[in-house]
Amino acid sequence: MRYVLAACILFYFSVCDLSNKKKIPDFYVQNFDPALKKIDRLWYYKNVPLNGYIVEKSSNGKNILYRVPVIEGNEEGRAFGRYNTGEKLMIRNYRKGKIEGLFMQWWPNGNYRYLFNYKNDKMNGRQLVFYPNGQKHQESNYLAGNEEGIQRVWNEKGELISNYTIKDKKLYGIISVKSCLPDGH
Repeated sequence: MRYVLAACILFYFSVCDLSNKKKIPDFYVQNFDPALKKIDRLWYYKNVPLNGYIVEKSSNGKNILYRVPVIEGNEEGRAFGRYNTGEKLMIRNYRKGKIEGLFMQWWPNGNYRYLFNYKNDKMNGRQLVFYPNGQKHQESNYLAGNEEGIQRVWNEKGELISNYTIKDKKLYGIISVKSCLPDGH
């Protein structure tokens, strides 16, 4: 019985494409090419839906600073960017032309700048923003593109300066921890 089950599993994996991903042609278009246009969320090159990569190159033309994979006009897969100096700038994932999953951006010193989560092109889940020194600046929570849950902001010293909750588009808590009353009250 074990051999029959193993044979069935092996057959299933050999005939089914589980990745469901199309290969992106090795075709590169500069982001400033006048034949490249975005119309209704789709990328076209010479009036045909693009299959390839949109790229930005360094001033010497040797290094790719930014690359977005495109299939049938839709951004699809992992886009990346680099600073002119070569350090990581960002990584963003696309699915059928929409941002999906974790979007990461770094400061030139290598510390995180943003960690944003997306679902179906909308912020969803925990979102983090950092100061260049790596200290957390902001933590917010989203549900389907709307703030929902605990929202916090810190200054560069790490002191909490804002702490509130949004539930069903209603705000609860203190937007700023500084008193709005004059001194002595």
